[in-house]
Amino acid sequence: MLRLVTPTLGTDSYRPASLPVVRPEDEVARARLEATRLAAAERYAVLDTVPEPAFDRITALTADLFQAPVAIIGFIGSDRVFFKSHHGTAETEARRGTDPSRSVLEPWIRDKYKYGFHAGVPLDSPDGYAIGTLSVIDRRPRRIEEQHMRRLRSLAGVVTDELAMRLAARTASDQADIMKSEVDHRVMNSLQLVSSMLQLQGRSAASTETRQQLLTAAHRVAAVARAHRLFSVNETRERLPIVSHLRELCSELAGILGAEIGVVGAIETSVPRDQVLAIGLIVNELAVNARKHGAGLITVSFGWNGGLHELAVTDQGEGLERGFSVTEPTGKGIGMKVVRALADQLKGQLSVRSPTAGRGTCVAVSFPAR
Repeated sequence: MLRLVTPTLGTDSYRPASLPVVRPEDEVARARLEATRLAAAERYAVLDTVPEPAFDRITALTADLFQAPVAIIGFIGSDRVFFKSHHGTAETEARRGTDPSRSVLEPWIRDKYKYGFHAGVPLDSPDGYAIGTLSVIDRRPRRIEEQHMRRLRSLAGVVTDELAMRLAARTASDQADIMKSEVDHRVMNSLQLVSSMLQLQGRSAASTETRQQLLTAAHRVAAVARAHRLFSVNETRERLPIVSHLRELCSELAGILGAEIGVVGAIETSVPRDQVLAIGLIVNELAVNARKHGAGLITVSFGWNGGLHELAVTDQGEGLERGFSVTEPTGKGIGMKVVRALADQLKGQLSVRSPTAGRGTCVAVSFPAR
């Protein structure tokens, strides 16, 4: 069977066939219908996007099948048709026709190709809205066999299948992001809850030693929670700003410990994600030790020293105990042992010195930049 296909065929009309015809005078219903159709089109997020090989292959195949110079995959916006793929023409969009009985591309085809040949089929969403068109165009009037129209509809089905797969993948990705965000939120809440419980137990403990151990454990859990929060906010970044993290950490530690803690002389530097937690825990341990054994202002610095990163925490107390050793720390606490283990994790060197004539203590960790 043969039939003549012209620009007025209307096979890619933007009104879905499954919906009732809206009388021209019923403008409110027409506007509501169009708003619903636009919402269906926007779900696929294809308007004003770059060309993609998956769609370009379909238009090239369509043009070859029909032996026609132009084939277009167009998506219908409010006042234009955006050409996601445009084989045989450099134009990327066309003014949209508004007559529901005719093709949305008719004004553009009439202007560009006069009354040549045009065959178009709609790209329908699953709920029946025509969100776009697959069209083939020639300047010469011609006849087309019904089997070719069936193939054109099949190719349109390939386009809508591609759209459906992309939408499903994006929906799954969005759901995974929501789930990850929920898990991150719950982990943060759990860490903060554990820290709060340890602090409450510490404050009510009868033994001074037990109280101090519980509060120290609470500070460690809180430091992990802060690092986790930084990771959550910057989940796609491989390197994170460490100085701003230290400023936030020290601000919170100052309130918890009842001490004055400042970050000084530091220029913002980024470090790999896997170093952030170790750096934060080192500062937490050293600040707690400085509050316990030192006095006055506690300062934290992060910078460069001899080509290495140097993290230093300094207090204004009485200075080092006689016989103090970095490699063999004295006392029952595990604070310096934790710091030494974290320094090893950073492949760094731990050093301790008195910054001013025997007064105060400066504990520094120097480690290679990555």
